[in-house]
Amino acid sequence: MDKAGNKLKLDLHTHPGESQNSVYPTVDMVRRIVAVAKERGLDGIAVTEHNGKDFGYKVKAIVDQYFTGELLIIPGWERSGWPLEVVELYLPDGALFKYLAHPGYPCQIGKFDFLSDFHGIEIDNDQHKRHIDKKKVRELAQQYDLLMLSNSDAHTLENIGCNYNEVSLEELSVRARRRP
Repeated sequence: MDKAGNKLKLDLHTHPGESQNSVYPTVDMVRRIVAVAKERGLDGIAVTEHNGKDFGYKVKAIVDQYFTGELLIIPGWERSGWPLEVVELYLPDGALFKYLAHPGYPCQIGKFDFLSDFHGIEIDNDQHKRHIDKKKVRELAQQYDLLMLSNSDAHTLENIGCNYNEVSLEELSVRARRRP
């Protein structure tokens, strides 16, 4: 997928394991994840559980073994560190793409110089709409050359893909490699 830099429909912030209260994905659970994502017209999702990246890698392994070519899985995780939360995505070419999740939640942030090490920022997040100051996000994206992202932050399977991005893996990788 995306070998020529084609744009893909990607939801880059999902929590399918937490939605199922599961630490270990099963083939049946992954079948449901793939079905919902395909139903939404997605080419791929990032699995970004709060408790680490292992779940995302396990989902990817199941997709690679049982559902080859049906859905791109990007393993990642959402790291909580007061006063903000950061999502790290482990791209297929080995690059690490890092973005600020739902800016304004859990609290407003004052200084933004830390964004010089980031590659993206969420401007839309289905779970935290009221916390995001879109005008401020646009200013920060321009100031720090960040990719603005629209994600579901799905905590239920049904919400996967309610927001998504149209972006190529190549663009994510180029941005990630500019600021390792």
